Amino acid sequence: MDRARLSRLFLIVIGAILLYRFGPKLFGGGGGGGKTALQELRPEGDVILSQGARPPEQTCNIWTNEFRAELTTRGGTLKHFELLKAKYQSKGKPIDLSTTPDQELRRQLRFDFRNLPALPPGAEWNVDGDSFDWVLKSTNGKSCEFSYRDAKVELNKTIATTGRPYELRATATIKNIADKPLFHALTVHSDAWRTTEEVKSRMMRVSALVTHVECVLDDGKAQRLQQSDFDPGKFSNAEHFPRNSLDPGDWYLVPGETAFAGVSNAYFSHAIAPDGGPAKPVCELQIEERWDNTAFPDKADDPKGGAMYRARLAYPGVLLAPDKSATYSVLSYIGPKERSVLAEAGGGKHRFSELIDLGFFSIIAKVLVAFLLRVHSVIPNWGVAIIILTVTARTLLFPLTLPGIRGAIKMRELKPEIDALNERFKDDAQAKGLAQMELWRKHKVNPLKGCLPQMASMPVWFALYTTLQTAVELYHIPFLWFPDLSAADPYYVLPFVIGATSYMQQRMMPQQGDPAQQTMMKLMPLMFTVFMLFLPSGLGVYMFTNGLLGILQQQGVEWHARRTLKSGGGAGSGGIKVKVIGESPIAKDGKGEPSKAKDGKGPAPAKLAGGEGSLLGKGKAES
Repeated sequence: MDRARLSRLFLIVIGAILLYRFGPKLFGGGGGGGKTALQELRPEGDVILSQGARPPEQTCNIWTNEFRAELTTRGGTLKHFELLKAKYQSKGKPIDLSTTPDQELRRQLRFDFRNLPALPPGAEWNVDGDSFDWVLKSTNGKSCEFSYRDAKVELNKTIATTGRPYELRATATIKNIADKPLFHALTVHSDAWRTTEEVKSRMMRVSALVTHVECVLDDGKAQRLQQSDFDPGKFSNAEHFPRNSLDPGDWYLVPGETAFAGVSNAYFSHAIAPDGGPAKPVCELQIEERWDNTAFPDKADDPKGGAMYRARLAYPGVLLAPDKSATYSVLSYIGPKERSVLAEAGGGKHRFSELIDLGFFSIIAKVLVAFLLRVHSVIPNWGVAIIILTVTARTLLFPLTLPGIRGAIKMRELKPEIDALNERFKDDAQAKGLAQMELWRKHKVNPLKGCLPQMASMPVWFALYTTLQTAVELYHIPFLWFPDLSAADPYYVLPFVIGATSYMQQRMMPQQGDPAQQTMMKLMPLMFTVFMLFLPSGLGVYMFTNGLLGILQQQGVEWHARRTLKSGGGAGSGGIKVKVIGESPIAKDGKGEPSKAKDGKGPAPAKLAGGEGSLLGKGKAES
């Protein structure tokens, strides 16, 4: 396989990986003129208890240095969660991680004691509603205590800080005060609403608000699901959407002991972890599509359409005897996916660090992250830290790239001879391939020797790309003229500099293949520039540094090759000059017709100059 074909194969493989990973997000899914099927969602409990007119809503605020949490008596749920650090403000206002303040049955930290499929035949619920008006008993800025009481049940719920950043502990006690056994089945919820417009990708840039739901188990196994995993046809999978006492058939059930359930986007998460209860819960996930299907048959056409991203802990049902009670506790992390904070979240026992998804090459990415954080601890500048990380990675991988650079030098010096072969055998691809192989063999050039080591280094670059793409540490961090390393260059300077660097690298490489293929390859720097226009500046810093180092390394190897040649080191490190003399693979007579073989059957082969087996005729290398 020649180098041009190998390069094309390499680009196809990389393109396929990127298309699989980012295609649905970059180009969207479906939309435009069709009719979207409805999801097979089961009815849920939506009873809001009200004894007459609902009392006025009361709110309770919890303050820390990192956040302000506002809780409401309407359901005893989280209504607002604002980040107070200057880094996490947008247009001078704190970012609010609660996206459903006006939807009582879809707020965060909702405790629902009625999971409908769990009720056994003949049993009666201990709680008659799915939401109700709690009484705010006390508040002190660090905790909020709520209570509720009717003829059958007494409920108490406390939400308080833990002393660690972005954490809340929610504890609820249910007591049966009736004169007969009553049943309850608790689910604890985290919900987030995102419109289709918010998660739409623009100009090759994946929106930072693209959201997924996830379950992480105690053994570290993670299940992360996107909106496409809840397409209407997926609900027929009984293994993933079983119908049992905990799942009505429209929640994706993740079996195993749950570490946490969560809803996350690129930089922020809300995770809930079980922290105590009469039994261990399971983790369930759902993404509920919402749009006006009467006015817009296709969900993509509704400008106000979107999806409700939902994760919950579902506890087994409990039959409480009269005057008996049960207590449940969950630990909630709501905030940025800062690595140092997540490592300490929950006292380190709930695996909150797994909220950061480093992709397929996570083992490599974790090493890169550790090094990046170490560099930043010494040099507290994220832009400089990215540059040092890139320089270090490029230096360590230099032994893998060196054969490729040397091969490129040799291929460039052989280019006139290869062009001559392309012209001579332009109508015979097989003969051209054999001739090129003979030329490479004669001058000890092996295209695979340079390409395969470089392919072995690709996992490192993919891991580095993922690391920088998911680094909330770069969020709203300025560097040079960039106001935000997690956002695109507002002046579009860096993308064109990167495009120029890519063009320079391409000019230093030999152009192979037919003219159409060469023209296509010449367009790659332009395509690369367009691709970079809206990517985060932090990634741009890495790509520019990597490209510049690639040029410097190649120049250094060429300088060494020229120096070796001058000192009599031979042509083995470069400086190859070749003359190709000989006939085509088919011998011809004086009239230009193919000569007959000795046996009279078929054409005669060309004379093999330099011995049997040579296809090029006489040829020699001059140095």
